[in-house]
Amino acid sequence: MTYIFLFFIWSVLINDFSDLSIILGISMVFITVKLTNLFFKNTIYGTIQLLIYSIGSILKMYKNTFQFIPLIFYKRHSGITHIDMKGKSDFEKAAISISVTLTPKTLALYEEDETLIIHKVSSNSEEIHEIESEWEEDIF
Repeated sequence: MTYIFLFFIWSVLINDFSDLSIILGISMVFITVKLTNLFFKNTIYGTIQLLIYSIGSILKMYKNTFQFIPLIFYKRHSGITHIDMKGKSDFEKAAISISVTLTPKTLALYEEDETLIIHKVSSNSEEIHEIESEWEEDIF
C-alpha cells in the first residue's frame, strides 16, 4: 500500500506519464521505502499507528495555537521593528529569519531593501521597538 501511495504522489507531482518517468518513479519509490525502513525501523507499524500519530500531531498544533490566546485577551503591545541585513548572503538571511520566527512572540514578516521586517509582541510598549536587547548578541 505504501508503494502505491508514494507512486501516486510521484505521478501527481511530476505529471508526466512517459516510460522513463514511470520507471524513474518506481525506482524512486523503492529507494525511498528502503531508506525509510533502514533509518526508521519499527517507528510506524501500520495505518492505525499512522492515524493516531497524525491526530496527535494535529492536537499538539492546536495546543500550541491556544497558548497564544492570553495575548489576545490581556493587555499586550505589538509592533513592527527591523534588522539590517546588508552584506548577508541569502542563506544567512534565511537562517536569521527562521531564528527570529522561532523566538517566542516574534514573526519575521518579509525582507525589503536589505531590511528584515519583524512583528513583535511584548508586555510593555518600550520593548517592542528595541532590537538590541533581543537579538544583537545572539544572531550577529
